[in-house]
Amino acid sequence: MEIKLTKDHPTEWLGNGFGSATATWFVKGREHIAVRKLGSVWKAIDTTKDTRPATVIARGDTRDQLLVALQSKLV
Repeated sequence: MEIKLTKDHPTEWLGNGFGSATATWFVKGREHIAVRKLGSVWKAIDTTKDTRPATVIARGDTRDQLLVALQSKLV
């Protein structure tokens, strides 16, 4: 099974002094799983559970590493 991502929201420039907001990605077919870059780490987050801290399904240093880890957990 190959994981495909869909972009929900593009990267957005917030103005001088505020930097930018990262793009929002979701796993196609499982739209409750959001893929986000938080700091320097990519994380797959279950958005159906409203918990603090968020429910992290998988993580990786790069988006490709995250997708490999997420694929092994979803099979």
